[in-house]
Amino acid sequence: MPSNRNTTPGSVLYSILISIARVIAPFIIVLNNIRKNLLRIYRRQKWQVSHLGLFPAALVYMEILLRLFTKTGLFKSLIYPLLFGLACGLLCAALTSAFKPKLNRIISIVILLVFGFWFTTECLIKNSYQVYMTMKAITTGAGGVMGGFASDLFRAIFKGIPKIFMFFLPAILYIGTGKRRMPARRYQLPFVGALLIAALLLQGVGVLGASHGANGAKYKGQYNFNTATQVFGLITSTRLESKYSRSGAGTGEFTLDSAEPSPSPSAAPAAAAEPSPSPSPIVYGDNVMDIDFDALNEETYDETLLSMNEYVQSLTPTKKNAYTGLFEGKNLILICAEAWSDSAVDEKLTPTMYRMMHNGFYFSEFYQPSWGGSTSTGEFSFLFGLVPLDGIDTILDVRYNNNYFTLGSQLNRLGYYSRAYHNGVYDFYDRDLTHTTFGYDEYLGYGNGLEELLDGDNSDTKMFETTMDTYLDHQPFSIYYMTLSGHCIYVEGSPYVTKYLSRVQEVFGSKYKDTTLYYLCYQTELENALTRMIEKLEEKGIADDTVIAMTGDHYPYGLEKSDTFQNSEDYVTDLYGYKYTNSYEQDHNGLIIWSGCLEHENKDMACEISAPTYSLDVVPTLSNLFGVEFDSRLLVGRDVFSDAEPIVLWNNYSWVTERGKFDSIEYEFTPNPGFENDEEYISRISSIVSNKITFSQRVVDNDYYGYLFGSED
Repeated sequence: MPSNRNTTPGSVLYSILISIARVIAPFIIVLNNIRKNLLRIYRRQKWQVSHLGLFPAALVYMEILLRLFTKTGLFKSLIYPLLFGLACGLLCAALTSAFKPKLNRIISIVILLVFGFWFTTECLIKNSYQVYMTMKAITTGAGGVMGGFASDLFRAIFKGIPKIFMFFLPAILYIGTGKRRMPARRYQLPFVGALLIAALLLQGVGVLGASHGANGAKYKGQYNFNTATQVFGLITSTRLESKYSRSGAGTGEFTLDSAEPSPSPSAAPAAAAEPSPSPSPIVYGDNVMDIDFDALNEETYDETLLSMNEYVQSLTPTKKNAYTGLFEGKNLILICAEAWSDSAVDEKLTPTMYRMMHNGFYFSEFYQPSWGGSTSTGEFSFLFGLVPLDGIDTILDVRYNNNYFTLGSQLNRLGYYSRAYHNGVYDFYDRDLTHTTFGYDEYLGYGNGLEELLDGDNSDTKMFETTMDTYLDHQPFSIYYMTLSGHCIYVEGSPYVTKYLSRVQEVFGSKYKDTTLYYLCYQTELENALTRMIEKLEEKGIADDTVIAMTGDHYPYGLEKSDTFQNSEDYVTDLYGYKYTNSYEQDHNGLIIWSGCLEHENKDMACEISAPTYSLDVVPTLSNLFGVEFDSRLLVGRDVFSDAEPIVLWNNYSWVTERGKFDSIEYEFTPNPGFENDEEYISRISSIVSNKITFSQRVVDNDYYGYLFGSED
């Protein structure tokens, strides 16, 4: 049952520290006994070791250990973690040599413990969620973890004890060695100055190489914490995060001399049947709004806003098309489905999902990038059509902004009845603070009202059934669901496995391994929920007047090999049928847009869209389908039915187009069959991607829509 406890980052960190202390307390007792025995041996010897080499050795050791434990790649750009680790180590050595011996020793212990804790935390986060997270993101999300998924946290800590021990080993050895064997002496100022100079020289060499070498963009304009940790090491990514969070940097300037992609006929779905020919060709206008940028520029002195105006004016808007207004006036139900993958769809096991795919718009080359903030960033990209760059905090960053182009806001302005629901803890990821600012008049989760409807059953089926009864008579309606039933861990004996396993086994037999079958049981609960949803729409006679749009929040990382999720092997490979080696294969998913009208009046327009699409395309595509006024230049994604060339991007500056896939970390382009490795093309698309990421960040940071359209009450 979801917990209703409110938490704050401070209380959460305190709880985490207490939990860790309780887990490792027995080990501390054992280690203390070992320490005493070592001291007995040491006392028989007559040697001393200076502590000056401790920090360089310890920090390089931790950087290497982190790479080993997280399988980041030991030798990938190893020179930077070595240089920066040594530089930081010498700086710490200087700091712990400037005071009296007793104070130097205390500072040394504190530094080693802090580094041990930080490296341990990132190691556990990476192994659990397959991404490095900033401390800000960890503390923001920790409240939800403690409130709703504390067992996952404690399991990660317990299973990670050997790794925790290894990261704290330098501190343990230093404390255990004793102040006699490794004294923290006070050195003269010239010597301390020499250490500082050596640290600065090493740091300077590292910065010069990092900022001007092949990875220069990742160090500066294309900085991303997860990528920077992989390339430059945790010490440097933490420093860069601190720098950029204060300065507001981290994204580059707009490159206006790089033309946007030219219209591509293949961008429109080839399988879609065009309306009956008219006597004369239809001339479609642009999806653009009447914004007087010249007047805005005359009244604006802010250089950032001026550059954004210039960038937007440089873009070519997309055209309206045969699909514009297809759903005008209809109801909308948006579903962000927890850990859903279209790999779970099967004609026999999930006939409703299968029906929606084959009798609606199915986006088969769809991606939900892993943005670095788990569910929160998946929701943000799905709802906003912008790139999330601040991890979990991105969705919090916009709660005081004018969120003009969310579907909730657009339809709310048209008088739609609107509600948002989540059948998990209501304040998980602070949704109680955010979702009513996305255009939904009310948000209900477990703990602020929804539990009264659910009556102890917080399954997706129960949520859909009970909440639909509250809004079906309020048409037109705009509804948003963040589901819960698909959440890991996927284990034998859980309620959904008990309920659905025989059904799943009947369909798949021995095709999948047990844990994968358990995951499919969880997704079968979503299938039942969707079945009941469509039944209620049809019973009410409004299925043809209602649109359901659904995709996942992230790939099913709960199937990854992970102690946290009790997986002894990688079950994502089992589900997908292939071993993924990059973000494109990992984050490949599907998007379904269905309406009863696509099975009846407009059945000739239902189709599969095989061009590359992703979560940022949802807002502009639905905006066009609903015929609402929007400006295609002000959204990063594209209306997939327009003439815009497809571009799918990740916030680490990797991208996918119809011509191939670009891995920004390896700086490697893999062309699709029939295309070549064209450096000019790679450079042009990379510039466009950089522009889109910069624009996303500045929209959030500067409340750009509020600047353009005024504040919304």
